[in-house]
Amino acid sequence: MSAQFTLQGTPPRSGMSTASRATLRTRPRLQRALIRYWEYIPAVRVTAVILRMVAVLVLVVTGIALVNISNVWGLPVLVLAAVILPFSLWVFRTAAKGWPAR
Repeated sequence: MSAQFTLQGTPPRSGMSTASRATLRTRPRLQRALIRYWEYIPAVRVTAVILRMVAVLVLVVTGIALVNISNVWGLPVLVLAAVILPFSLWVFRTAAKGWPAR
């Protein structure tokens, strides 16, 4: 029965580390969902993080412009940018961890 689950015929995925299923079960549900969703689409994963970084840059520029004209909305926009940046990087790192092959 265990011979059915050997990975000898499966080529290793380049650039992606794989964790065991037991390790992945210890991760939070959100993290497991992100890993499953992004694993097989590395180009989309990279594009999404680049678009998020552009969005953060736009928010920072907009927030600074609003603060410079003494608009109260500038500070929440800067805070939003400060929250989106680490979240985007966390999503990218989480998705890069991969999901073990069956």
